[in-house]
This record gives sequence, C-alpha cells and structure tokens, in this order.
Amino acid sequence: MLYRKYRPQNFQEIIGQDIIVKILKNFLKNKENIPQGYLFAGQRGTGKTSTARIFAKALNCLNLEKNNYEPCNECVNCQNINKGQFLDLIELDAASNRGIDEIRNIKENIGFKPIQGKYKVFIIDEAHMLTEPAFNALLKTLEEPPKHVIFILATTEPDKIPPTILSRVQRFDFKRISLKDIVKKLKYIAEKENVEVSDSALYLIAEEAGGALRDAETLFEKIILSLNPHKVINEEYIEEFLGKISIKEAINFLELLFNKNFEEAIKKIHKIYEDGYDLLVFTRTIIKILRDLLVLNTLPKWELHLQKIYPDEIVEEFKKLSAKVKTDDIKKCLKLFTEAESSIKRDPPFLTLPIEMAIAEFCLY
Repeated sequence: MLYRKYRPQNFQEIIGQDIIVKILKNFLKNKENIPQGYLFAGQRGTGKTSTARIFAKALNCLNLEKNNYEPCNECVNCQNINKGQFLDLIELDAASNRGIDEIRNIKENIGFKPIQGKYKVFIIDEAHMLTEPAFNALLKTLEEPPKHVIFILATTEPDKIPPTILSRVQRFDFKRISLKDIVKKLKYIAEKENVEVSDSALYLIAEEAGGALRDAETLFEKIILSLNPHKVINEEYIEEFLGKISIKEAINFLELLFNKNFEEAIKKIHKIYEDGYDLLVFTRTIIKILRDLLVLNTLPKWELHLQKIYPDEIVEEFKKLSAKVKTDDIKKCLKLFTEAESSIKRDPPFLTLPIEMAIAEFCLY
C-alpha cells in the first residue's frame, strides 16, 4: 500500500500540520514537564496516527537532542518502532476493543516501568468508540499517570469524547490537507514509483480526496493499478476514472453561460451527460466555483485563498472570469444552480432537465 510505504517517519515529513508539529517539538524540549495526555482530533487521513507514532518515537529516541528534536530513525529504539517491535509502544483500536476490560489491562500495565525505552506510550485510535464504563476507567488513569506513561487518543469525532476526558488532555485539531500539499506528496510518490502523471490529473485526485492525504494516496494507487505499464496518467483519464469534470471544464461551461451562449451551453450539458459523468457532482462543482467567484468579486483578497487550493493556471482563469462578470449575474446563476441541485436530488423525469431550465432561465430571460 502506497500510504504505508510513504508514511512519514519524522516531524519534517508530516504534511499540513505545522503548528501541531511545532508545539509537540517544544514539549520535547521541555522534557521535565511533558504533558502526559493528548487528544489528536480531525477527519480521517490527516496524519493523526502517524503523528502519534512519530511523537512516541521522538520520546524514546536516543539521539533526539543531537538531531534537533527529530527522531533519528537510526538508534535501536527508532528502528524497533519502525519495525513494530517496540514493546513500550502499545496501540489499541477502540473500534474493536472498546470495553472496560481493555482499559483495565492498560491500567494493570502502566505501573510497570518501560522495558526498552524511557516512556510507555499508549495510542488509542478511534477513541470516541470507547464505552462509558471504559471512559470512566480511563479517566482515573489520566488523572494521575506515572511519570513514564504517555496517552495519545486519536479520534474523528471529538464531540463524542466526554468533557471529563477533554479537560485532562492537550487537544490538537488536525486540519484538512490543502490541495497543493496533497499534490506535492503525490508528485513525490509518482517520481519514486516512476509513474508519469500530469499536474492537472493530480489536482483532480487531490480534490476527490477532500483534504484526506491517505484517501488521495489510496486513490492514486488504484489509478496506477488500473493502467497498462507505460500509459501516462492525464486529466482526461482521471475524469473518466472518477466520472467527474475538471475545474477547467466547469469554468469553460460558465464562460458559455455568462456569454449567454444558450445553444453551446446546452450542447455542453448533453455531452457531459452522454459521456457518463455524474450531473449532481457537476452541479455541485459549478456551485463551488460560483461561490468562489462571488467572494472574489466582493473580496479581492480571496485570491490568496484560491492560490492555496488551486494550481496557478486555474487561479488565473478565476481572475479573468471575475473581471468580466457582474456580481448580480453570479448571484442569479448561483440561485439557479442551487435550485437545479435540489431538483436533481428529487429524481426528475429527465436528469438534464433541471440544468437545462437553469441555463434557459439565465440565458434567455
């Protein structure tokens, strides 16, 4: 699996969580007062478990201070953790081990000193799945853990963690990974795997992943496996694979619309439908672009936000379109396509009908 093969091994390799990394490294520098309880919260695929493992490795690295508080990956402790053979790193999946017995086992073990390293680190993944009795048992442990014990709870649903637990841990909220950061990582993987892929294709993959790097890596692997050995991965292939239109094509459609080119806009929709693309996904893409255009028209600084999530050529397309479109036209179009999205969900007699009506309303009336 690509996401396992290219999983980060030190803090420098963690993508998109710079503030969290900075704070964790500061904790390591203040080794006399390292907090013993942590909550890593955020959507799937944003690096929670990887960061927890790297932090555990740093806590037990024999060369940490010499290596600027990065795990060296060379000492015996780092190597054992990388191989999954470090007895003082205990990982528990709360999705399948959610009862009080598992927490009691932990409580029985924390009294024993570490066998191989300086700290015993307990990583509890999907912590929100623990039962109420299990949380109650964990609470007492978190209140007064021995100095050699660190707890890291990871969860995608922090609102399900009891307030009593939250008050006893350092909470870190992992943000979604930006498109540009995901593309950068995918490009690195492509180079290592000798896969030829265009930037525009990588942006489509990153967009589909919705800010989850692991999802992007898994999807990229699936796409690579679907190809013949020497075929190039381009934007057209990704569009066909995902069944969705690229941002560039969606902007081209909006240009036809804003130019009141009714006939060509209708032809475009029919071609999209005949090519097998999902019209609901297409409509949502149009709504997203219109929303960005609306904000850009009223707040020019929005360009800085667009630069974080789109390639430079797409940002330029946004700016060109924004310069020649009135804000009132964007609002009208946004209203029409929001209504079209609702109509498509209700399963109309002809799938293209809600979009055709939106085009007609905008272009002809």
